[in-house]
Amino acid sequence: MAPSLQAACAARCRRRHTHQAASDDSDASTGSQAEGSSGARRSTLPIFPLNVVALPSATVPLMIFEARYRVLFSTLLSGMDGVEEGLVQHDCDWCGTKRFGMCYLDNNGNMSSVGTQLEILEFAGVPDGRLFVTGKGRSRFRVIEVQSEKPIIVATVEELPEEPETEEVVALATEVADLLRSVIRLNIKMQNITATEDQLEPEELAELGARDLSYWVGSFFSDVTLLQQNLLEEASTLRRLQKEKEVLSETVSYYSAAAALKTAFASSPDDTDSGASRGS
Repeated sequence: MAPSLQAACAARCRRRHTHQAASDDSDASTGSQAEGSSGARRSTLPIFPLNVVALPSATVPLMIFEARYRVLFSTLLSGMDGVEEGLVQHDCDWCGTKRFGMCYLDNNGNMSSVGTQLEILEFAGVPDGRLFVTGKGRSRFRVIEVQSEKPIIVATVEELPEEPETEEVVALATEVADLLRSVIRLNIKMQNITATEDQLEPEELAELGARDLSYWVGSFFSDVTLLQQNLLEEASTLRRLQKEKEVLSETVSYYSAAAALKTAFASSPDDTDSGASRGS
């Protein structure tokens, strides 16, 4: 999404958003698993805390430069061509899994307890040792216990089960997808830029189911991380989509009004050209 589109959505978000800590459910899995008291699966994950909210179904580009995280990601990528073998810790449960957790870290250094498990899709190393990684959100989890904090955070996490999709949820997801299409097209029109068909019609809009779409749409609100975290923690797909519909509807109204004004001013002749003058 273009920066101005994110900013417009952010403005609509801030007007109506008040953060509510949702005590709800999600998905994770890698490492050794056990049954939690609620019957949900538990597993051990290395956690990468960052001031970015990762969401299921959305891709997250990362630049890894700290030594401890270069070790972590080299270990996660063990067995792949181009990995610096000297950095790999072969005795870790997550060696070669390509799976790690991300939790939002706020400006005060507080880490959210609900995060997203990601899978590394691709990576590239550069001569100075940095790694450029693309991860994709696969599922959500709740941190149950932090096992260690140094050199990296390792935690016991528990999956949070998702509710089944109903006809109402599917219908609302279609509305939200159409609203996002409108926002994208209006944004492009306002900026007067040329867009590819992939930009006008992201494949996710047609391919994702209602639940996954609700998370993916949330990735467009990156200027309002508090809202994104709220969407991540929300247990109900229906409520998640309702929040997104409110934001996108206001954004469409904002863009439509701005576009109408732009068109009106562009088509209005100058007073001198019209041969008319206003009286005092």
